[in-house]
Amino acid sequence: MNYYLRCFAMLNLTVSAALNAAWYEATGQAVINNGDIATARQHAIDDAVKRAALAAGARISSTQQVVNGVLLNEQTAVSSSGEIKQFRLLSEQQSGDMLTLTVQLDIEPQLSQCSTNHYRKALLLPTPQLLARQDAVYGQLFDFGHDIAVQLERHFRDYSPAALVSSLPYSIENNQLQYPQTEQLFVNGQQFVLQSRITDLSLGQSTNSFWQAAQKQRFFALDVSLFDVFEQRVIYQQEYRTNASWPYKQQTPPSHSQAFWQLSYGTKIDQLLHAVADDIQHQLQCQPLLSSITQVKDNQLQLSLGKMHGLKAGDRLTLLQLQRHPATPHVKRVIQHPASFTVTDLTEQNAWAKPMQQQLIGYIQQGDVVSVHHSKR
Repeated sequence: MNYYLRCFAMLNLTVSAALNAAWYEATGQAVINNGDIATARQHAIDDAVKRAALAAGARISSTQQVVNGVLLNEQTAVSSSGEIKQFRLLSEQQSGDMLTLTVQLDIEPQLSQCSTNHYRKALLLPTPQLLARQDAVYGQLFDFGHDIAVQLERHFRDYSPAALVSSLPYSIENNQLQYPQTEQLFVNGQQFVLQSRITDLSLGQSTNSFWQAAQKQRFFALDVSLFDVFEQRVIYQQEYRTNASWPYKQQTPPSHSQAFWQLSYGTKIDQLLHAVADDIQHQLQCQPLLSSITQVKDNQLQLSLGKMHGLKAGDRLTLLQLQRHPATPHVKRVIQHPASFTVTDLTEQNAWAKPMQQQLIGYIQQGDVVSVHHSKR
């Protein structure tokens, strides 16, 4: 599982098409910590390359990796879904503690079967559960779950175009992801839930360096599960781990502050959260976009999807009718109907669709489901 280190960056993309590749120009900014310009430069380059790769539809790894959830040392790699043909550093400027640079890349994406799925799927992000409360006393990290959710939502917003995230100020237990609660979540427009649990905040041994005598290793572990609300099952699960030095003999900044996330410990956790967002992005990219039918009127269907999900007029819909037995309503039978529909009108949050062929649709009920496909225009 590869990821890019998140920086405070802005983007300006220009694209010039070639036969099988294109030039992408990206501008990024990175904070210079403790005068370390070389590290800030690498962070800004990584961020710009990541953004250019997203625009190209490629997945190009950064100079660091997470394997089986564990943060590893720096490695240079290009994933199988994209290749950088050429790289140019166009400009670099320093203003105070901020480094700004512009790069230009010639990227040849190798498109996967999911690369044309540009829809945004609704992802509910509850507050991570803090299971390691006994270790939260070091640094007073009792609200760390909320702060982790804030950082993670930022990564989704910046680097996960397949996720349309909405956050919750509380956690969701496993017993809350059962029928009929899941049915109500889906009717309300939620398709996936990202559950997470902070399972380790423990301190390790003191460092061996004389000038770091007041430092100890501190560990962090986050268990993540991606739950499909419609299918009512977990489709992805991974534990992510990392560690870094922690100044245990001095007061540390609060975990909601930028100063905390610039600590070695905060930086490592932020990298890990970026890895989570990147992995969830690629899980969601291959998932179909589904919607409950909220109304059937005047031979048209109303959906709880709209422009914010990436829908466009002309997109095609496949009808999925649901059958339930009164004795076991939590078990549903999904039947794909041969009728197809076309999106005709859109708002930000809703859409209307009509049959592609003249036919009555009285057999369709509120609560039936449609799957969305791009038009072949």
